[in-house]
Formats: sequence, C-alpha cells, structure tokens
Amino acid sequence: MTRTRSTRLGLALAVAALALLAAACGDSKSGSGSRPTPTPAASFPVTLDRSDGKTLTLDAAPQRIVSLSPGATEIIYALGAEGSLAAVDNQADYPQAAKDFPTKVDAYQPNVEAIAGLDPDLVFVATDSDGIVAALDRLHVPVLFSDLNTVTTIDGVYDQIRLLGRATGTSGRAEDLVAALQARERAVTGAVADVSDGPRVYHELDSTFYTASDASFIGDLYRLLHARNIAGDGGGNPYPQLTQEAILAANPDVIVLADEEFGVSVDSVKARPGWDEVAAVKDNRIYGVDPDVISRPGPRIIDALETLAKDLYPEKFG
Repeated sequence: MTRTRSTRLGLALAVAALALLAAACGDSKSGSGSRPTPTPAASFPVTLDRSDGKTLTLDAAPQRIVSLSPGATEIIYALGAEGSLAAVDNQADYPQAAKDFPTKVDAYQPNVEAIAGLDPDLVFVATDSDGIVAALDRLHVPVLFSDLNTVTTIDGVYDQIRLLGRATGTSGRAEDLVAALQARERAVTGAVADVSDGPRVYHELDSTFYTASDASFIGDLYRLLHARNIAGDGGGNPYPQLTQEAILAANPDVIVLADEEFGVSVDSVKARPGWDEVAAVKDNRIYGVDPDVISRPGPRIIDALETLAKDLYPEKFG
C-alpha cells in the first residue's frame, strides 16, 4: 500500500455531513476568530491517560494545539474549539476550514523541530510515526498520544470525542455531541433489530485486498448492522490482507469499496477474473464509500453507519 493511500485512509496499515458538526463549524475561520467558551474553570487541571501508559496533566485549556490526526481535527471543529488550533496535519480536509488551514504539518514523517517551533501547548498524536511522541517528550512539549489502533469500536470513537472535550475544556459540548450521535446510532440499530442473518460483506481498503476485520471500528459498523464480515476477526489484526481466493470462496453478498479514489471502481471489480460468479457482482451490490468518512475516528463515523445501512438494507432505509 502506498504512503498516500495509508495516510488518506488513516488506518496505519504499515500498520473512517453531520448536521450538528456543520452547525458547529459552518462559520469557523481557520486558526483565528473567537475562542470557544470553555466549561467551568474547575475542569482544569485535568489529567489524561495516554496510549503509552503515561499521563498528561493540563493546567489550563490549551491555546495552541497542533493536531497530527485528521479525525482529531474534525472533533476539535465539532466541539467549537478550532480557535485553539495552531496547526493541523496535511491530510486534514474536513471541514473546509481545516482543508484551508494556513499551517499544516506532516503526521507521517513528522519534523519534531518544526512542530516544536510552533510553540504548541498541546500536540495530539494518533500514530507514533518516527518516535514523535518520545521526541516531543524530550523537548517537554505536552503530548496527548491516543493510538488510532486502540480505537476498535464506535464506543471508542465516542471516547475520543470525550477525551478531546476534556483536553480542550469543552466536555459539555463533547457529551452533547456524543448524545446526538448515539441517538442517530440507535435509530439505525433499531431499524435492523429484527435482522438475524445479515448479508456477507467484503470491505475493500485497496486493490491488494486489505480489509477491515471485526477487530476494527469499521468492522464494528458491520456488527451493529448484523452483517457478516468475511474477514472475521482477522486473526486479531484490525486490517488484514485477504487473498483473492479467500474472497471468492466467501462469496460476499455485498462489496463495499473504500478505495475508489485510488482507481478502483464498480466496473473494475466486475472485470476481475472470476469475480463474475460472486453474489455481490451478480446482484449488482457493489457500493463505494468515502474513505475519509468511514476510516476516521470522528463524528462522521455515524454518517458512514447511515450510508452502509442504506446500502445493506435498501428496503428499510430507502
């Protein structure tokens, strides 16, 4: 998988428009404008757990955040805390203000001196590329490391929102956002509550047959929809690589493509040798999804759930 593909998917395979989000972000200006109204001062100091077993204590709401995660950046905008951003990673593209943000850094080949030179009072790291966490620690730059690979469920995405709410002094907004997302989740899961034997699904991340297993937050979407993921638990690997033979033998009822922007299309899948016998191909049940929506642990993950629900059960969500 190319570095561009890995970065865009946000999955570390070298290792997913919400109305409430739009309302929170619509009038934002990148890196400037009024500060968000924080939760009461009693919320600070706050001590946050990091993925490496260490903790980070913040004495006050940060005013210069460097976000090295597109998903975290989306959450910060959704919480109305974008005024505290000093820089975002160069793959951040939602909302539009994040795409147009004037100061961007590389999260996958991070330059520790350049990041430190931005004088951040918080750096959010989702993938510890090139040992960036330890390097920033040595420079005494406050780092909140929340490993993307530990987010394996939709509840884990909600936890990311709460974590960033605590870090930015917007815990109340975070709880409101989570509650709104959970209500939408319940609307979907309630509609499929009577499904006992959902379709067999193959979720394609790239043309070399990397996929998302039950051990990933993408896989959790299919679990919520009672679909049968042909990748299973991936042998404990959230994003395993399947063989073409295994896919054909599994005979998926539905194929979901998260790699259309890399040249894979419905027609190109249909043209693969031997795939004309796959149920999904015969029944024309091949669907494309935006990888930036489905592969980022942020508020739009429920957009992805709603999209998949319509694709898997058009009779219920038509």
